[in-house]
Amino acid sequence: MCNVVSPKNFFPEVKGNLTKIVWAHAVNSKAELDRALSSNDIMMLEADVVLGKLNETDNSSIAEIPIMAHPPENLSDLSLEDFLNTTIHKTGIKKGIKLDFKTIQAFEKSKPILTKLRENFKFPVFINADILPGPVNATATPVNAKDFLKGAVETIPECTLSVGWTTRYGKEYNIIEGRYTPEQIKNMTDTLAENQIKQSVTYPIRAGLAANDIETVKALLNNTSSDNVTLTIWSSEGDHVDAAQLSKLIKDVGVEKIYLDVPEDLKKKLDFSSASTLVSAAILIAGMMLALFSINM
Repeated sequence: MCNVVSPKNFFPEVKGNLTKIVWAHAVNSKAELDRALSSNDIMMLEADVVLGKLNETDNSSIAEIPIMAHPPENLSDLSLEDFLNTTIHKTGIKKGIKLDFKTIQAFEKSKPILTKLRENFKFPVFINADILPGPVNATATPVNAKDFLKGAVETIPECTLSVGWTTRYGKEYNIIEGRYTPEQIKNMTDTLAENQIKQSVTYPIRAGLAANDIETVKALLNNTSSDNVTLTIWSSEGDHVDAAQLSKLIKDVGVEKIYLDVPEDLKKKLDFSSASTLVSAAILIAGMMLALFSINM
């Protein structure tokens, strides 16, 4: 039996505030995995999955397998299977994982591995891919949406589906303006509805783009068919981000609905101290009820 749990339940110390969850990026080597697993601060491990070969053996005649690497790299000292087994069997740790699949081929070859190890997952598991083209006129090829959603639901239905858009933004392209359009938002919600997605969903949205149209991003949450939907706000180093507008987005949506995966310098600029959480709201309501009970005594 698979025991995948939600981050909110797995990390009760954040008290429902998902922005407090700390992420490690590009855990794509044995050294990075050991470093992340040994850290007292890291809570979620994000790693990239591609098809490639292990670089520690003579494997010129061996077929490509799912490995941990970021394109264009196709060599690694860490396979997906070893990444999962190491995380599963590391004693005394409390980490969740996010697997970012860069191609549908890498995902298809990973499904048997996920199926084999699924019953050992006793922590949060996010399965991620960019399944639709997005801002700003992004040209990268998305992962096939229908095949990815169908495969994820059949292989590990307890996971959180993390589905987003390809983007073309930031210093790499010298682009500092852009936003998610209503059409791109509708394409995503329609795609999930057409594939009858009901499990937990998080949308990874790029901070600099999301901050430029708060209402459109909020519509993404309001129109999703999933029973449990969140945002994962992310940013690359050097992205232009309106910190005040991003703070407003977080306040409007609520910290119980937002994972925050941005560079530390941007995080320090954000102010969402007044953002609500379900926990604080529940405490407030309980306090009001207690006060009313005392008055009526």
